[in-house]
Amino acid sequence: MNNNVEDEGSTDACNDVVALRDLMKRFVREMVQGKEHHVVIEGGQTAPCVLSLTQNLMCLRLEAGGVNHDIPLKNVKDVCSGKLMGHSAAPIELDRLCSTLVLRNNTCVTFRLRSVAERDDFTKCAKVLALTIEQ
Repeated sequence: MNNNVEDEGSTDACNDVVALRDLMKRFVREMVQGKEHHVVIEGGQTAPCVLSLTQNLMCLRLEAGGVNHDIPLKNVKDVCSGKLMGHSAAPIELDRLCSTLVLRNNTCVTFRLRSVAERDDFTKCAKVLALTIEQ
């Protein structure tokens, strides 16, 4: 009887790995091409930007207002979704659609996504990329 429970757990874990791999493939493909996002700026306003991933997958490139900003993934300390309540690095009030890259120098880059599902996927994939670089 226990074997069925263990088999189900293994199957679930395997399905989770496959789903994450597929999500990461899609995310990397989209990000290498560049994807439009909204970056949160002073006062909680947003500005359109294009966020891309360099070909070597080592750096995010944020293009906003005609200026490029490179964010090496090795400098990403954490990726947080939502309001960042109590996080000292959060300079402004955020909402549940936000995903924030917390950098090693304790600065933040926050993006507001279109849905909670999109925010969760972005956060998960950015975390995986940052953790992979950290290894």
